[in-house]
Amino acid sequence: MIAAMSVSAPTSFETTRTARLEVRAATVVFRVVRGQLSVGLPIRRTPDGRAARVVPTVAPNEGAEGFGLLASSQLAASHAVAARELVRLEHAGVRVVRTAEGAASADTQCLHLVSWAIARPVSSASGVAQSVEAEEVFLPIASLAGDASVDHAARALIGCAFDAFLDATLADALTRRLLPRHVLFRKTDGFSGRSPFEAALAINGTERVTRDGAAGDTPIPIFVGLLPDPFPLSALREFYEHLLGAALDRGNFRRQFQEVISAGPITALPIFERGVPHRAGQLFTFDRAAWERFATKA
Repeated sequence: MIAAMSVSAPTSFETTRTARLEVRAATVVFRVVRGQLSVGLPIRRTPDGRAARVVPTVAPNEGAEGFGLLASSQLAASHAVAARELVRLEHAGVRVVRTAEGAASADTQCLHLVSWAIARPVSSASGVAQSVEAEEVFLPIASLAGDASVDHAARALIGCAFDAFLDATLADALTRRLLPRHVLFRKTDGFSGRSPFEAALAINGTERVTRDGAAGDTPIPIFVGLLPDPFPLSALREFYEHLLGAALDRGNFRRQFQEVISAGPITALPIFERGVPHRAGQLFTFDRAAWERFATKA
């Protein structure tokens, strides 16, 4: 459990006479920005003056005595997005990479305790200031493959976090109820992976982890943090299609969605979308009080 893990000082030690290994907490923040699933990568200047996008990291004991992994992960995430915007944070795995970010010298390697977080979405209707700030820090995952400002070290950390994020998404009780089995488990021909983003991030062999919350704490569905509240049905369907790279039958998805509504965790509201160039869809909200009962039965 992430809350129970901590790393005590010192956070660096010698691996050989010429190399040092530093321990750092890294947090990859996922967020939907203007309809694109994006990742928080602040821009830093390298020693040679180049602009590079980096995964936010901090030393686990930085800033306070006994600073543990949970607090360090939250602090790292705050370098990409305000703490009030974070919805969920979990441990993903461990990666050792040679990186200049935060390293004392070129001979230093960093052992990263990787976490992933989700932040509230930034819609097309958001204020100019919020949109500009988000677009400066967050980069669409779909564009990572051709972006030279994201180095191998950052890609390794993003890949570790994304794999755990995808595991959590596919394990959601609502996701399992809404998606057909051939999409959930990729058992039909033509699928090379669970998500088209995996190939771009070169994911393989990432550690599988479980929920970090307290005993009896059931994690909320991933989309609750990534989609606006309230949300139209089309936004939920498009989120799954975008993440998994698979078209979903609209009629079947709507039917399965109505079954979920009847079970309680999602509530239909007596309001509809406004200002859209198509037929306004009804809006829905997540019922946290009903979620525990539903998740234990799903």
